[in-house]
Amino acid sequence: MIELKQFQKKYKNNVLYSPTNLVFPKHSISFIMGSNGCGKTTLLKCIAGLETYKGSILFNNQPLDEVRSQCFVIWDDTPCFSNLTGFQNIKILSELKKNSEIINIAQKYLDYSVLKQKVKSYSYGQKKKLMLAVADLLKPNYLIMDEISNGLDVDMMDELAAHLNKMKTHSTILLTGHQFSFYEKVAEHIFIKRSDNLIYISPDMRSSRTLEDIYHDQTIEN
Repeated sequence: MIELKQFQKKYKNNVLYSPTNLVFPKHSISFIMGSNGCGKTTLLKCIAGLETYKGSILFNNQPLDEVRSQCFVIWDDTPCFSNLTGFQNIKILSELKKNSEIINIAQKYLDYSVLKQKVKSYSYGQKKKLMLAVADLLKPNYLIMDEISNGLDVDMMDELAAHLNKMKTHSTILLTGHQFSFYEKVAEHIFIKRSDNLIYISPDMRSSRTLEDIYHDQTIEN
């Protein structure tokens, strides 16, 4: 699990998160939704240790420094080594796993001919798929994805949904995004960012409503 304890974040006088206590449960998929610019990505950066904050963030009761090697984050802008090939990127980022293993996994996401090309020629969606291949190889205990469905076609999103539902058996997965039709397939625990709070949507609150319904209800109330 990933636990926030008295978590606070602000920029000067702009309070993004008042003291917050909550848990993203272990071996399940948690989904954070909210309007653009509300602080979802900032929260992920805090969890990944890229932003300062007050309070604490624990991973199964351990600080990030103790579990950093067990975490993997896929950012919306998917930074890669542009002058290296897809295969070279995967080899570096997947901790130098065997070539045969890399090829077997990587070709589930990208054609062999594409993997031999330099990443600077890749489309936005191809870079996303490259990072998904790395995550597949690493099998991290904590997998965090920011707007992961952006740039993926419908078939790839269906495959990703199925893959995430398998990965949760060994990973605690945290997602943010806006394509509700995709996240509807995988989200088990729903959180919504409102004002300076992150609110858990209980099963009773969710009931038979769609994520889009919940989003509009909560943001209108806000």
